[in-house]
Amino acid sequence: MLVYRIGSYRRIRDLQGTGGLYVAGRWHQKGTRVLYTSSSVSLAKLEVLANSVGKIPRSLALITLEFPDDAPMQRVSVDQLPVNWQQYPYPTQLSQHTEAWLKDGASWIVQVPSAQSPTEYNYLFNPQHPMHHQLKIVELRDELFDLRFKQ
Repeated sequence: MLVYRIGSYRRIRDLQGTGGLYVAGRWHQKGTRVLYTSSSVSLAKLEVLANSVGKIPRSLALITLEFPDDAPMQRVSVDQLPVNWQQYPYPTQLSQHTEAWLKDGASWIVQVPSAQSPTEYNYLFNPQHPMHHQLKIVELRDELFDLRFKQ
């Protein structure tokens, strides 16, 4: 299965969830290694737009990653989430779920609905799972945004 991630060239090859050590997200607490990816390039772009403060950087990279179709995965559906799951600040139940998932260690990946587009999915990877070495880089390229976004 293919998943996508957009970020700076300086950090895009880091598949160890290092960013989570410094910044909290909807699905994790600050200090937690977790790698966020999206099910499509367009969703990855939407996530960048939603999470950008000010202007979008001009030099961004798109990395395409592949993982085995039979990889152990937990799935979270919208009906399992609190009513306010899409709000900011993020409900603590979401990061608590991810912390429990990471501690359990049974699955390498958790599929979660995107707060920006709930019928689409983001895939969170546990970089400390024994299968993480099977996450492969398929392609790395420039990813440009229309200049009309976030000017």
